[in-house]
Amino acid sequence: MHNMFSAAERVERFRRFYRRENSRPLLGFFLGSEYPLKRYPSAATLPADHPLVPADFEPRALAADSARLFVDHEACGGDFIWSGTAFWGVPWLEAALGCPLYADPVGGSISTRPPANFIAAGELPEFEPQSPWIRLAARCFEALTLHGGGPSWPVGTTRMRGISDLLSALYGPEEFVLTMLDRPREIEAVCERLTRFWIAFARCQSEWIPAFHGGVGSFYYNAWAPAGTVWGQEDAAALLSPGLFDHFIRPCIERMVRALPHVIVHLHPSGYIPVAPLLELGVSALELHVDVGGPGTEALIPLQKRILERSPLFISGRLTAVEIRRLFDVLPGQGLAVQAMVDTPQEAWRLWRNVFG
Repeated sequence: MHNMFSAAERVERFRRFYRRENSRPLLGFFLGSEYPLKRYPSAATLPADHPLVPADFEPRALAADSARLFVDHEACGGDFIWSGTAFWGVPWLEAALGCPLYADPVGGSISTRPPANFIAAGELPEFEPQSPWIRLAARCFEALTLHGGGPSWPVGTTRMRGISDLLSALYGPEEFVLTMLDRPREIEAVCERLTRFWIAFARCQSEWIPAFHGGVGSFYYNAWAPAGTVWGQEDAAALLSPGLFDHFIRPCIERMVRALPHVIVHLHPSGYIPVAPLLELGVSALELHVDVGGPGTEALIPLQKRILERSPLFISGRLTAVEIRRLFDVLPGQGLAVQAMVDTPQEAWRLWRNVFG
């Protein structure tokens, strides 16, 4: 099976999507496991008995896995375009900031632990392109171009966890909130250093990414985007109050939006969801994941409507045809794109036929 739409057709649909001028909602597919070590065979045997180091990764093998994933996703059809990146299983920012990484081959992911005895901003490094983890990221992007990234399929920035996520990684998920309350000046200084690092890494990746039809891809969401687009996230914002988010995190995102051509932010619909401040800051789009066990499709429709009044919206999750048709019926189609998780290309084609006939 092959995609029924050419790359040029899909890119043009995404161009209209970002302008909220698309004639119908976009529908695409995410094939297979969400867990990176289960998607990239070359990463499945990472050692679990010691903290990972850059030498544990082979960029060319990971790039070959990326080329295969592109072919696999093309068999699903749909409006989206699978995108490669520096292996998104690595939490690159945390690694470069000094957090030890540990592989979980059984669970299929790589997790971090706070650096030993981390206490303040002075312990954080400035961004350095020749540091070991950043150099490994550069080698991954170089390998992607050798396997077709750019001319054959798009490449995008890798997983860019936001400032709240980085604070959680450095301090711990409970400790960073308590430190905001107990030592706010310390957190402000750490946020300042993290924001500079985040922007510098984003800019560096943009220099490494080859153009695809004048734009770039996205590491997980299989979406074409204008050149210079960076996908971020603020998962740990769910642990904050609106006041804490506005004081500590909002100024960081404001600087990112000012410093970069386009910023898209991924969110989970649990706890505090900072939709209003993100829309006020002028992010290029939002992505709202529908979590298994979280608020369902119907419950999220009012929030999705509010987003679509001001911004393009990606919705992703393990969605049924009934749920997708419901979204397409009640939400404005302009600026709406849905990515459904599927286990096989056949499932993707069945969903497409059930939604569009």
